[in-house]
Amino acid sequence: MTEHTSEHKAEKSGQLVTSGNHSTPPKREGLLSYFKNSWSEFKKVVWPTRDDAVKMTVFVVIFVAILAVFIYAADSAISWLFFDVLLKRG
Repeated sequence: MTEHTSEHKAEKSGQLVTSGNHSTPPKREGLLSYFKNSWSEFKKVVWPTRDDAVKMTVFVVIFVAILAVFIYAADSAISWLFFDVLLKRG
């Protein structure tokens, strides 16, 4: 009985068959080229205006404060439920 492998099926259908790892090694670029490319990408960055940065910072501070209040409330509720209701300590 003959084995029908994927390579055998590919040969029958006329597809290109390759086996093994024939990938070429990545090209080595110098350190200077790396920094040149990094600098060109750095110049493409669009920085926010001062007003935008202040607005985003205020938003983050308010969001963190709201989240802290929510976590405190959830922790207090779970502590109350566990210690006062389930264990009847208080």
